[in-house]
Amino acid sequence: MQLTPLGDTAVLVGFNAKTEIAALEKATGIAQSLAEAAMAGVTDIVPAYATITVHYEPALVTPGAGSPAARMMAAIEAAAAAASKRKNKGGREVEIPVCYGGENGRDLAEVAKHAKLKESEVIRLHSTATYRVAALGFSPGFPYLIGLPSKLHMPRRSSPRVEVPAGSVGIGSTQTGVYPLTTPGGWSLIGRTSLRLFRPEEASRPTLLEPGDIVRFKPVTERELAKEQGVPKPFVTQKLSKQSAVIEVIRPGALTTVQDLGRTGWQHLGVPAGGAMDRRSARIANLLLGNAEDDPLLEAALVGPELKFLSDTWIAVTGAHIEGVEGWRPLKVRAGQTISLARIDHGVRVYLAVAGGLEIPRVLGGMGTLVRAGIGGLGGRSLLAGDRLAAETATMNDTVGGWSAGMEFRAAGTDEPKVRFVRGLQWEWFSAASRQVFTSKPFVITPRSDRMGMRMEGPVLKLKEPRELVSEGVGFGSVQVPPDGHPIVLMADRQTLGGYPKIAHVIAADLPLLVQARTGAKVSFAEVSLAEAQELYVKEEHSIAMFRTAVEARLRR
Repeated sequence: MQLTPLGDTAVLVGFNAKTEIAALEKATGIAQSLAEAAMAGVTDIVPAYATITVHYEPALVTPGAGSPAARMMAAIEAAAAAASKRKNKGGREVEIPVCYGGENGRDLAEVAKHAKLKESEVIRLHSTATYRVAALGFSPGFPYLIGLPSKLHMPRRSSPRVEVPAGSVGIGSTQTGVYPLTTPGGWSLIGRTSLRLFRPEEASRPTLLEPGDIVRFKPVTERELAKEQGVPKPFVTQKLSKQSAVIEVIRPGALTTVQDLGRTGWQHLGVPAGGAMDRRSARIANLLLGNAEDDPLLEAALVGPELKFLSDTWIAVTGAHIEGVEGWRPLKVRAGQTISLARIDHGVRVYLAVAGGLEIPRVLGGMGTLVRAGIGGLGGRSLLAGDRLAAETATMNDTVGGWSAGMEFRAAGTDEPKVRFVRGLQWEWFSAASRQVFTSKPFVITPRSDRMGMRMEGPVLKLKEPRELVSEGVGFGSVQVPPDGHPIVLMADRQTLGGYPKIAHVIAADLPLLVQARTGAKVSFAEVSLAEAQELYVKEEHSIAMFRTAVEARLRR
């Protein structure tokens, strides 16, 4: 077992084994033990193939000697040692009915041609093999299945489809899998199932499959496929009354969503953590009002919304600077008042919190919006004109609110941000010239950036030699380098696993600076040690804790 820091907020645990299955069983078995150990500070445990990624909050790790990373790795080793003395529970066996070919599997003929087989033989080979779920990722509930017969190995499509229907069964290289949601995809489609692989309304088991499960496919007819497969349970919806409705959306802005600090505990099922892009600004907005740090609030990018307030309340606006709106302090608003956050003149993302916190139902433990998964916030979507939002009962009154957040919490946008990083797991895979240029030349943020990843252009980064990387855990700030050599910094809605080499990880303390930088900004990277990165993390947590205490004291007066 090898333990390696994955940035400043995660550890990657790797395993050696004689076979792919043996490594997977080690990973899933030890992941079970790590989860049962309930280690302080751990937020997610993600087994995948021959690795486990342990995500954690450095400031919450059990106190002791050494850095938070050292203490976390010691805790992992102790829990893993205990795991070696117990029997792995193993996975369940799941049968998935599939209608092969035709409109359900439009690439079946192409796969048969590539394999030099009849279509019926492709179906036979695919449906008689036994598979194991090596990981869930790409989208919530998407299973990467190992065990595909070698005759059916098929290169990924050179041009991914813009839309692959939910339930599609595909082949990608040496693996097969099932698309739980309608998404883009580059695998060859050979069939479709009507089973729902992602059912977020089932909080006890939101995905059909889990890592380690055994899967078999059963050929069925079109008629059998169309049979009733169960009706999804409805989500709990927001209940509004004249008394609870606080905000009406007049204009929604470019991309305004409800966010919190993200979901924890679901990445092993392929559900992204999500949450606010600029976590620091979101936390401060809530704390200014005496809310819990994780209360849901609004996040907008580039062009914010215009909002009408339906009752007297207090708000706080943080993040990007808004022309005509005083930020970083509590603001009293009156019923009938309209506030526009449209004119963002410095920075990118703005946050608006309401006293008491927005009243949003929890889905899989969180209230933030994951648009790709269609969950959280208002029906899993961005805000629309006419939407109304409720808030919990506020505790503030007209005699309080005369405070503001200090400059140390503000990450106003700049055209030339300089962000610090720690080396990525594959740092040494890159040529000396690429490593040197990464720290000496700027990279430009491109318009293709979004909440999943910040795409950059600049010097092309190259590996010393061609290398294959099995998908493993990634984190907020992981800097992946795809084959074109242009780095992508993974953001809040990132996938849970990544198969591209990671040259670096932007440290948590500098992520707000990066996410507030606009398209065209020139980003420079400066290396720091893991110890320094975690010292900065803990220092910031201390500053936020002191601010929280000060506000609470003022509210008690």
